[in-house]
Amino acid sequence: MKIIATLGPKTTNKEVIKQLIDVGVDIFRLNFSHFYENQFNNMISIIRSIDKDMDIMADLQGKKVRVDESLKNVFKIYENEIVYFCGYDGYLIFDENNKKMKLIPLNISSEIISNNNIEKISMKDGTMNFKVIDQNNGFLKVRVINDGIIRGGKGCNIPGIYFENKELTKKDKKSLKWAIENNIKIISQSFVENKRDIDHIRKYICEINGDLKSIKLLSKIETNLGVDNFKEIIRYSDGIIIARGYLIPECGLINSVDKEFDLLLKVKKYEKEKEVIIATHILDNMRKGIIPNINELESIYTFVNLGVTGFLLASETSIGNYPVKSVEMLKMLINLYKK
Repeated sequence: MKIIATLGPKTTNKEVIKQLIDVGVDIFRLNFSHFYENQFNNMISIIRSIDKDMDIMADLQGKKVRVDESLKNVFKIYENEIVYFCGYDGYLIFDENNKKMKLIPLNISSEIISNNNIEKISMKDGTMNFKVIDQNNGFLKVRVINDGIIRGGKGCNIPGIYFENKELTKKDKKSLKWAIENNIKIISQSFVENKRDIDHIRKYICEINGDLKSIKLLSKIETNLGVDNFKEIIRYSDGIIIARGYLIPECGLINSVDKEFDLLLKVKKYEKEKEVIIATHILDNMRKGIIPNINELESIYTFVNLGVTGFLLASETSIGNYPVKSVEMLKMLINLYKK
């Protein structure tokens, strides 16, 4: 059973990376939603100087809706405040005289916004929420439900939104090319919803690598549509990652639990040899403390005995205060709970 650790601000120096390897990390994850080439080059160099055969995963951003990078300023929003969302193209022509209005551009077009009936938006794993009260000409008028900070690049969940994605995004192509050139053999694609999403990435890997033989392709399932299309997704992938961080706001907290277990059991039934990895919210309590809570222990016990093939630690090892202890704890629990 594999332990995948996400590298981030808390895990960039050689000593910490060495400790992570020593206590049980099998794969290091690079999150290309936040790609900093110099930093990634340094991380890879450190990993391979310690263990040249260590597996590294490139986790591509995928067709994720985010606050567009054209938003250069950072601002706070408050409960019950009225703010607005728009497409990146609407933001470009926004009247400078109205800049006092809090307008948040998304990395999708005004046409996509207009073509979807949007009722709510959430950010930060569902802890920041907005209720849409009016939708007109590609602009969304929303009421803020929870306080928070808005900045470019922040991920957004818009349940039910559909937009045709005919090929890989420019960002994913750039990230994938960099990963292949740096001899990364495990590629994870975010927000996979059907076979077509996998075909795009397989085709591009063949273009830059010649073939797929040496590459393991994992598909992250994070939406209702991805859950519904699991059979075709798992058939054309080497495995799936059930990414709960985004599945929760997409499907709702209560429904997401039923969906993740139903998905896990079905995959183990239909594709027994494929990888099934559980991601995010594994040891949240250990981001700020050294002891997990009982709910996390029960969850890990259940997943281990249902036959998952691995766990992916995200914030626990990227921004948490106890990355090494988190991995050490997870390794101990896996060994203890295996029957």
